[in-house]
Formats: sequence, structure tokens, C-alpha cells
Amino acid sequence: MRTRHIILFVIFLLNFPLFFFGQGASKPDSAVTFNPFVDDITLRIPPLEDLIDSAIVNSPLLRSQDADIAIWKYKIKTARREWMQNFYLDGSAQIDRWLSNTLTESNFSLPQTINSDQFNKRFLGAVSVRLPLDDMWDRRNRIKTATKEVEKSMATRDNQIIELRKLIIVQYNQLIVNQRILKIANDNIYAQALQKEMGDKEYINGQITLYELAFINEMYRKAVTDFEESRFAFYNAYMLLQEFAGIRFNVINKID
Repeated sequence: MRTRHIILFVIFLLNFPLFFFGQGASKPDSAVTFNPFVDDITLRIPPLEDLIDSAIVNSPLLRSQDADIAIWKYKIKTARREWMQNFYLDGSAQIDRWLSNTLTESNFSLPQTINSDQFNKRFLGAVSVRLPLDDMWDRRNRIKTATKEVEKSMATRDNQIIELRKLIIVQYNQLIVNQRILKIANDNIYAQALQKEMGDKEYINGQITLYELAFINEMYRKAVTDFEESRFAFYNAYMLLQEFAGIRFNVINKID
């Protein structure tokens, strides 16, 4: 009975990836089903260069750096136009109209009324210039400072792109390594399960001691532990690569 249980457990291990990665055996479509013990993960996710390009486009840090560069460029334009604040243009316009009536009387003639209408227009304009030498000299320094800030921000952005490329490359290769380790751990647990089955038979037949059986069981438990650690390391590497690249691969849906 114990041997039968071990055989069933081995069969379960061979079909375990379908349950582990949330892919049912009733889905034979290769576009959906992914078996990490057989399939190559690099054939199911975008190429490395595409992942790097996606990471650059979707990086919040790079978008923030681009905004800083744009701000300093606007400051350069503002500093270059500051000379206009030293010029002043004033103007005024005035329109006057005067109406008057004058009544003149004398003893020898009839009274006479004299009307006068005066219409005046006046326009005034003035241009003034103020040349504060300190401001004019400091303006050049402000332009140079803003220009250097742009250069500094662009250099920082280039360095961030290099670091982001390194991060994607390392994580991409880490995913490949983790899948290889997972395959090895899967083969190891299968081999240890068979070794355990043989050890149980040999112990029953008196061919090995209890100490040797305990050692075989310990090796089996270690294989199970290594397998659990390997599958979670593979899944974590997969998820981290998604986060760094800013896209979803939709190869592994969930972990059960």
C-alpha cells in the first residue's frame, strides 16, 4: 500500500506544473499552457532588447528626469528674456472739448452773444531704459547655471538608462537561471522519490539499516524543500522582470 502511494505521488509530481502555474490540463493550446519543466521561458516572453526599451519608456524615474530637463530649459528661455524688464514704454491720450457762451451788452447796441468751441487732442508717449549692471551680469550667470543644470540632468538620465539596462539584463538572466534550477530541482525530487521507494522496500527486506533509511528520507525531504524554494524563486524572478519592464507577459497567471 505504501509503495502504491509513492507511485501515485510521483505521478502527481510529473503533472504538478500544470496545477502550480494555474494552467489546467484541459487547455492544450500552446499559447496558454506553460510547463516550466519543459518549455523555455525566453521563447514565451519578449526579447531582451524589447524588455529594455519597454523599461525605459515606462520608467517613472526617467519620466521625472525628463520633466526636470524641460523645467531647466524653460528657465533658460526665461533668463534670456529678462533683459526686456529693463525697458519701459509709457503712453497717454487726452481729448478735451471746451464750450463757452459770452453775452456782450453796450449802451449803443443790442446785446450780442459770442459762442466759442475749442477741441483739443493730446497724445503723450515715452520710452525709458534702465540698465542695472549687476542684473545684466547676473543674467549671464543664471543662463550658464540653467544650461549646466540641463547638462547635469541629461547626464543623470543617461546614467539611469545604463543602470536600468543592467537591471533588466541581470533580471532576465536570473529568470533563465531560476528556471534551470527549477528543472534540476524537479528532476532531483523525482529521483529522490524513486530512491525513497526503493529504500522502503530494502528496509522491509532487511537490506538496509534504519539509519540508512533515515538518511534516504532526509535526502527526500531536502529535495522537496529545494523544489519549493526553486519554484518560488522562479516565480519571483518572473514577476520582478514584469515590474521592471513595465509590461505583463501573461505566461504564468497565478501561483496555487
